[in-house]
Amino acid sequence: MSILLEILLALVCIVLVFFVLLQVPKQSGLSAGLGGGGNLFGGQGVEGGLVRLTSIAGAGFMLVCLLLAIIPRA
Repeated sequence: MSILLEILLALVCIVLVFFVLLQVPKQSGLSAGLGGGGNLFGGQGVEGGLVRLTSIAGAGFMLVCLLLAIIPRA
């Protein structure tokens, strides 16, 4: 079971990196990190879909990591 989860973790990592690299930056500078969270999940078109897919891949990454920490190795 542990080996299967490790393979799944590697696949989720690859997908997450792919979706992060596909995103186009909307702003630049420090102000983007401090005040640009208003349209995090409300994007339109392709950008909104990429944000949602990145969020889902990030949640999958956290879930698989948690499962790997909980399930004992055999």
